[in-house]
Amino acid sequence: MPKARIASHCIHYHISNGCAIVRPEGACNAEATEALALLVNSPLIESKHLVLDLSRAKYVETPGYRWIMRQLRRLESAGRKLVVAGLPPSIERTFRLLRLHESIPVVENVNEALNLIRSQTELVAV
Repeated sequence: MPKARIASHCIHYHISNGCAIVRPEGACNAEATEALALLVNSPLIESKHLVLDLSRAKYVETPGYRWIMRQLRRLESAGRKLVVAGLPPSIERTFRLLRLHESIPVVENVNEALNLIRSQTELVAV
């Protein structure tokens, strides 16, 4: 998986069949969220469905959750999907407290996310 370094933040990404898989590492604080936004909004990734793999995230601060909701709205308005994969227990708890799981599909791993996007886009095409 290719790796982007934006400032001191390490973010892995991969493009597969119209989907961008993005995996930030470490803390998702305000600075890391800004770096993530730069990568996701780059021409390389912006026109794709997005799988946000948080399996290597230590924690997500408030700006990160706000950014996820903005991404959801932006992607949905463009007819694309956002799926979150690999939530560590503490981040999953916060997702549930904020009720984000009611708006954003959450799955165990990237393969499940890709399968979900594929099945949803096939249903729309039929």
